[in-house]
Amino acid sequence: MGRHLKGRARRELAAQLVREYQAGATVRALAGEMGRSYTLARALLLEAGVRMRPRGAPKREAR
Repeated sequence: MGRHLKGRARRELAAQLVREYQAGATVRALAGEMGRSYTLARALLLEAGVRMRPRGAPKREAR
């Protein structure tokens, strides 16, 4: 861990975060699962253009 994410690894992690966040996972849960900080997980989602849910918003149901 402890290394900076760049290039392909950063894009791949961001894509995974986007998929799971859009499926209803919280930023905090995703960060924990990936072994990354909340700040990095949120930053990657924002870089990917994801519209963040309001705090305490209901999670979307998986279809």
